[in-house]
Amino acid sequence: MASRDNFSYGTKRTLAIRAAHFCSNPQCLKLTAGPHSDPNRSLATGHAAHIHAAAEGGPRFDSNQSPTQRKAITNGLWLCRECGDIVDKDGSPHTADLLRQWKADHESMISEVRTKGYAESLALLQSRRVEPAVAKKVIGALEDRRALWQTFDAEFPDRVRQSLDDLRSRLVGLRYELADGSPLDQILLSLTKTIHTFFNTVESSDLTQLRCDSTNPEWRRFSDALATLRKAIGLQISNLAGVYNITLSADLVTLVPQVATL
Repeated sequence: MASRDNFSYGTKRTLAIRAAHFCSNPQCLKLTAGPHSDPNRSLATGHAAHIHAAAEGGPRFDSNQSPTQRKAITNGLWLCRECGDIVDKDGSPHTADLLRQWKADHESMISEVRTKGYAESLALLQSRRVEPAVAKKVIGALEDRRALWQTFDAEFPDRVRQSLDDLRSRLVGLRYELADGSPLDQILLSLTKTIHTFFNTVESSDLTQLRCDSTNPEWRRFSDALATLRKAIGLQISNLAGVYNITLSADLVTLVPQVATL
């Protein structure tokens, strides 16, 4: 049996933290850490996956890599166990370039959502619960956007673009109801930045002509960018709804992160 160039414990831990313990697959909303039944313990279900296999015969194995390169953090990404199993067993569609893109997009999304300003604003909201009427309007604006959850709209990318542009305009309008730089204003700024990131990712594609085609790299880029946007918005509205005790619609609940089966 070929020897494996496994990641060190430190590398696995860093990959998990950089991913905020969420699966890096843009289509997956699973959180890979959670509480144990013992109040003094926790459970983790994530998987530090190799982009290029750790041993010969594995998926995407690169014979030109050295053992040090195979064990490096640059050759890994964080996935839930289910996605890790799929990526390893079905290597053909899951190329090394695709996995690197998943990792880059996910870490960028986490960085965007968890900036110092966002985290501090959320903490202030939790302590003060200011502007609850505007918070409900924010959730209402999101509930009105089918592009955030319906597959049908995703099959017509230009409809998605128009819907998200309308949403961005509504969020900007709501910011005028708030004091500049207030905690909820910072949350809205983060949401609008999330939408801008999506637009920047797909700006080179002609969305009026693009249609569902898993073999088309531009479609894959659009689909993954939309999934990443949905995941980012799900993280943010989950926090916002929790602060204000707002019940999310069944549609928005589909965006909220799920704890992986422990």
